[in-house]
Amino acid sequence: MSKQPSKGKYRNTLDFVESGFRACWRNAQDLVRASQKLIDSGLHAPALSLAVLALEELAKLYAIDGLLFARHNDHKAVTFAKSGQSHTTKLTILELFPLLLGNLSRADPRYGKEQRYNLALAISIRQLKKDGNAVMARLQESGFLGLDSRKQKGFYVTAVERRFIAPRDAVEPSFAKAVHQLAWRATTTLDFVLKGGNLERYIDNARSVRAALTEQQHQDLERLGQERFAEIFRHI
Repeated sequence: MSKQPSKGKYRNTLDFVESGFRACWRNAQDLVRASQKLIDSGLHAPALSLAVLALEELAKLYAIDGLLFARHNDHKAVTFAKSGQSHTTKLTILELFPLLLGNLSRADPRYGKEQRYNLALAISIRQLKKDGNAVMARLQESGFLGLDSRKQKGFYVTAVERRFIAPRDAVEPSFAKAVHQLAWRATTTLDFVLKGGNLERYIDNARSVRAALTEQQHQDLERLGQERFAEIFRHI
């Protein structure tokens, strides 16, 4: 008798992955709302810091998404572990957030079928990239890594040469509003693609793939995924 193809063993349950999506989704929304309240109160420095934290929570979703098919100690599991400890890891993968949104949107029954939905999705992602570029232009450096130091300046007094600078003087109100706008755009776009049962559909699709995927197929997809990952990061 021929042996049945072996099925892959995964690092986490899909219930764990779904709970991670929901927790980060909810917390990012809370942080954005709190940031808006601080801006309305004229407290732009901590508002900036909370907006950056919201962006980090959203970036963490990319690492959580990798757990759908992560094995113990593979590169996806390692990335997830780093995302829980390193601010720089989260801010580095933040640039991949539009790719995650595009992938999540495929769970919606309207995707590719209803022109109104496709147009709304395209406009939302285009606006997200525009808001992201506006923040990058203010950072004047590669990527979003500079947001980490700005976040610290929004929370803490800093010493510069022979004087101390309070957060309210270290953070420009216009920059705080730009970062908040990016965080707001990202969270509302995520809400658009996940609401209406789409998160459940996305997890159910992963469950079906897990059930059908053989060990060899998993290895083949893993190799392709690593090649794609390396190709993306060559252009970041």
